[in-house]
Amino acid sequence: MPPSALSSLGTEDLARALRPLWEDATPLATRLQGRHFETWHELIDTVEEELPAASQQWREALVAAHPRLGEDPEVLQERSQASWAEQGCGSDPGTALRLKDLNDRYEARFGFPFVEWVAGRPMSQIAEVLEARLGNDRSEELARACAALLAIARDRLKRIEAQGGTAL
Repeated sequence: MPPSALSSLGTEDLARALRPLWEDATPLATRLQGRHFETWHELIDTVEEELPAASQQWREALVAAHPRLGEDPEVLQERSQASWAEQGCGSDPGTALRLKDLNDRYEARFGFPFVEWVAGRPMSQIAEVLEARLGNDRSEELARACAALLAIARDRLKRIEAQGGTAL
């Protein structure tokens, strides 16, 4: 679907159309419904421009829509093929347990899931990043999570375009 057609979609259909770039895109769809975009890059740039002014509650909902890093591979594959592939289809059992513990601690501290652009890094390296970020303050972590969502969307769009896709 070309991005110029998005403005005619209802929230549910728009969320579904945005899924190749964002996970559960319902929070995003509620904000973008009825708006016109010429390109997918323009859409991502618009989200980036609007994130700082968006309510904390909305940004948290956007972050919470992303699957947990290090999620059980079977659960992740069912929920999101893109995230499953990006996360390397799982990790060794020790790293998986460490990620579960760190994710639990992170979510208890900040109230939203840890989001990071994996970019091909092993889950053991992501666990180190997660552990280091437990010491940050909440507003910094929310900003980092939103920035990671943008990086993920841009990376996914780049891969779709590299495969010859011009529309999602």
